[in-house]
Amino acid sequence: MLVHVQREYKINKIFLSFLGIWPFQNKLARNLIPIFCLAYIISYYSLEIMMLYDHWKDTRLVFDCCYESVLITTCNAKLLNQFLLHDKIQHLYETINNHWNIFTNKSELQILKNYSNISRKFTIIYSIMICSMVTLFFLIPLTPVLLDIIRPLNDSRPRLFAMSLKLRIDQEKYYVPLYCYQYSITVLGAIVIACFDTTYVVKTAHACSLFSIINQQFEEILSKLEITKQVSKYNLDEDLELLSEKEIYQQYIICLKKYQFALEFVNLLNSTYQVVALFLLILNGMVISLVGIRIVYVLDQLQEVIRFSFVIVTMLIQLMIGCYSGQKLMDESQNIFYQIYAMKWYKFSPRLKSLLMITLYRSITPCSLTAGNMIPLSMTTYATVRKKMQMVYLICNVGTENNIYLCI
Repeated sequence: MLVHVQREYKINKIFLSFLGIWPFQNKLARNLIPIFCLAYIISYYSLEIMMLYDHWKDTRLVFDCCYESVLITTCNAKLLNQFLLHDKIQHLYETINNHWNIFTNKSELQILKNYSNISRKFTIIYSIMICSMVTLFFLIPLTPVLLDIIRPLNDSRPRLFAMSLKLRIDQEKYYVPLYCYQYSITVLGAIVIACFDTTYVVKTAHACSLFSIINQQFEEILSKLEITKQVSKYNLDEDLELLSEKEIYQQYIICLKKYQFALEFVNLLNSTYQVVALFLLILNGMVISLVGIRIVYVLDQLQEVIRFSFVIVTMLIQLMIGCYSGQKLMDESQNIFYQIYAMKWYKFSPRLKSLLMITLYRSITPCSLTAGNMIPLSMTTYATVRKKMQMVYLICNVGTENNIYLCI
């Protein structure tokens, strides 16, 4: 079962199985593991609520609690989407596996293989990058502990946490368990992010491979038809010409059916992720804005600036992954229109011309992934969000220099 998917996307399967969101693992693990992970991540909200209740007059702490809560919500949204839409995600993987059985031509398999290799490399590199950022994010607060070992003072240096923490208990006494709790929450969240983003790229890359295959086949068919037209000028055998055109017509019909498979897959993919994509787009914008504003107030603290910069870079990368994947899909799907339009389709036979006109009419609007069926996920959207974030930073920076806290 799912021989091709398990062969090509083995690393993704391992990650998803760890979180219990691999659609084909046993039902007990599929229900218990995600619920446990969700409950464990959600448990951190209790600390945030207690800190807000005890220190609601501390502006910076309230600010930190807000962006941390948004970060946790981002992880929960991604995990919850995989858990609740189990049936659709299972159907996606089954469809991918069926495509490997349908696109059996050597050139078709090569294109599918090329895109699956790209997905595999991205999964490895992205996972390593996320793990490295989390490690560095949590190593920076350990600097005082390391300095106490290397260059001890009469008094021990203050213990720091990776995320803001001010509780009623003795934090010095319970530093290790509290630090480990924060670390485990962050590591689990990083795994969720890596799983969600890499599997999203896997599915989008597969959709791109389908359009790439169809574009190549349209090119071959139309080129063959051009050659047939050229030969017919010097060949008076009308039966041979009709036979060649009939064969090309049949090939074109097969290609159109494959084009329909690609369109159906994109529609299924978009319906699976469009709601969570809108939610994540809003949350990413909020996190980038809040953390960016937070950096403005700690510009004189190098460690804090570095630590918060990791958060911003991670969120920007996540945003770029979603937008770039959508842009790549748009480009691949629109290449079909350019390919057909570049040919002298108006010189072909009426029945083939009618099929070409239908294909042109459909492909003139590129397939796209959307956030909430409203905002297209493209590099234009990414650039717009970046521009808005820069304006927020500029306003807050000017406000800070004049001791006017505009954004708090």
